[in-house]
Amino acid sequence: MRNNIKSLFLICLFISSEVLAQNEAIIQPQLMYTSRFQWGGNLNSTGLGGINFKYGWHKTGTVNNMLDFEFARIRNSKEIQTSSASDNPRQYVFGRLNMAFFLRAGYGQNIAITERPYKNAASLHFNYSLGATCAFLKPIFVDVQVKVNDPNQVPYMTVVPMQYDPATVSQSDILGESTFTEGISKTKLYPGGYGKASLAVEWGPYPDEFKSLEAGVVLDAFLRPLPLMANVSPEFYFFTLFIEFTFGSNN
Repeated sequence: MRNNIKSLFLICLFISSEVLAQNEAIIQPQLMYTSRFQWGGNLNSTGLGGINFKYGWHKTGTVNNMLDFEFARIRNSKEIQTSSASDNPRQYVFGRLNMAFFLRAGYGQNIAITERPYKNAASLHFNYSLGATCAFLKPIFVDVQVKVNDPNQVPYMTVVPMQYDPATVSQSDILGESTFTEGISKTKLYPGGYGKASLAVEWGPYPDEFKSLEAGVVLDAFLRPLPLMANVSPEFYFFTLFIEFTFGSNN
C-alpha cells in the first residue's frame, strides 16, 4: 500500500506542474452555467481502480448539487500472486474465492473553496457524496489437472475448470486461474451503502472546460459480509483511499 500512495503522490506532483503554467486572466464574458459533466478514471489504495461519471447542476454560485456514479475493482489486502507448480507455471492468487466489483451511485455536492480567475490557474473544491453500493462477486475458477479413468482406454490426465474451494481443490493440482468468463453466471450481488469525501483541484484555459485532480476516501458498508478470501473472515466494511483524474465541462 505504501508504494501505491507514493505513486499517487508522484502523479499529483506531475499534474500540478501543468497547473502552474500560463496564468493569463480570463477576460471572456462568463455565462451563467446551469450544469456540469465530469468523466474519468481513478486508482485506489488496493492497487486497482475504476471509472467515474458525475453530473451536477448549480445550486448557488459556489455550490453544485451532484449525481456521482462509479464502477471500481476492489481486492482484499491478503491477495498475493503466486505461480503454479506445473511445467508451464501460470500466475494466480492462491486462496481467492471471489473477484469483487463495486458499483456506486450517490448524491452529493461540489463546493468551491477558491475561484479560478486566470487561465490555467487552479481552484480548490470540496466534494462529498452518499449513496448505494452494489458489490458484484464473481467466483474464482481454476484450471485443475485430474485423472480420467476410462474402461475403454488407458487412464489419462486432463484439465478441467473448477470453482475454487480450499476443501476440495489441492494447491498442487492447480495449473492457474481459468478465463474471466468462467463462472460469470454465478456472480452474486451484495447490497450496501457508501460515503465519500475528497478535495479536488480544477484548472483549464476557459471557464467552460476544465480538468480535475481529486483525492479522497471512500467507506463502503454492506448488509452481508463479503467472502473474498479463504481462511480470512468475510468483511462488512471496506475503507479505501483514491486519486482521480477527470475531464469536465460547464454548460
